[in-house]
Formats: sequence, C-alpha cells, structure tokens
Amino acid sequence: MKFVSDTWLSEVFGYDVFKVNLENSKNIFPKELPKRAFYYAKVPVTAVSQVGDLTNAGFRVIDVNVTFERKPQAIASNGNIIIRDVKPEDEIDVLKIAESSFVYSRFHLDPHVSKELADKIKREWIANYIRKQRGERLLVAEINDKPVGFLAELVTNEKVGVIDLIGVDKNMQGQGIGKRLVQFHISDAMKKYTGLLVGTQIANIPSMRLYQTCGYEISNSTYVLHAHVNEGKVI
Repeated sequence: MKFVSDTWLSEVFGYDVFKVNLENSKNIFPKELPKRAFYYAKVPVTAVSQVGDLTNAGFRVIDVNVTFERKPQAIASNGNIIIRDVKPEDEIDVLKIAESSFVYSRFHLDPHVSKELADKIKREWIANYIRKQRGERLLVAEINDKPVGFLAELVTNEKVGVIDLIGVDKNMQGQGIGKRLVQFHISDAMKKYTGLLVGTQIANIPSMRLYQTCGYEISNSTYVLHAHVNEGKVI
C-alpha cells in the first residue's frame, strides 16, 4: 500500500488528502490514523477483489469514471458561439461558471463533501488555468460578448489532448455550447495532437451523450472510492 500526498487538494480541503496506490489490498490504512484526512483510490472495474477490500476498510464507491477517446478531425463550425482563448477580463465570469455549473463530479456526489467545498474545488481547478499553473490551454465560449462556457485542455507526454474540465453556465445549458467547445477542441487538435481523451462520470448522462455525439468512443472505466477520517476514525 502506498499513500501519495495530494498537495493541491490538501490546500483546498484545509487538511491532508492522500491518493491510495494499491500495491496490495491488505492493511489499507496506516496503523495510526490522523485526526482528519481524506483518502481516495481509483481502481479498474475488473479489480473486484480490491474494491471489496477497500469497502471493507471503510471506503465508499462514489463514482465510476468512464474514459472516451477519438482522433482529431476537421469539423465545420456554425452558429453564433465564438470560441477563443481566455482573456484576463474573463476571470470573474469564468470562475463563476466553474463554481456553479457542476452537479455530477465525484466531490458533488460524495455525501461527506459539502456543496460549498465541491464548488470550491472546481473554482480553484480553473483558477489554476487562469494563473497558468495547470494545463495547456483554457478555451472560452462567448455569446454576445459574454463568456458562457469553458474547456480546459491538458496534453500528455504522448501528445494526446485531454479535456481536463468543461463547464457551461447553468442558465445556458442545453443550447449546444458544450458541443461547440468540444468540436472546436477536436478540430484544433489536428495541428498538434495524435489523439484525444476525455473522462466523465457514469452518472453524468448528458456528458456521456455529448462525447458520443462528438465521435468519442468508450475506452476504459474505473471505480473511484473515497474514505473520510474524522477524529481519528473512518466515517
């Protein structure tokens, strides 16, 4: 068992956060638990015995993460939705979208994580893009001179473009903004990436439909498990 400190999440949570790497499934927690901490693990859906060991130790299955992939491709654009790189003056609008448009993230689905904290995680995630502390690029969707959505883009060492996070103003959802952002990403990727990846929650049916509509195909899936420690006990 190996515990890797998640420095960024620890800062957002305000206490220690650890990712659990399962070299084996025995003695999952340290002998002496901290007063307060958060642990998470990501396990292939085929590793049923490991999931059983984790749940017996106090972890809960919070989410099944589904990974999609496809190749870059030129896609014609249409409509009145402008896609461009983020500008400094977009910060307030974009962060507002980030902290208010998510429902199905693993943190929003976890009953031991408050909505305020789950929203803060998404806000800080995108704030790191604006500060140029994370990722490759932050795209903004604009209608009538106002940001209405964003797409945060990573690149792997293998030159695969990854949609790290995508969000649309909660009052503008269902109007094709997310689809336009994804299509722009797919088309733009022809200049620089060999392939494309994106992950989403199995509970997020709208996102799964979006990626399949845009030509992505399922390539992998993993269980996501959380455990919370409070007053030295797993809750």
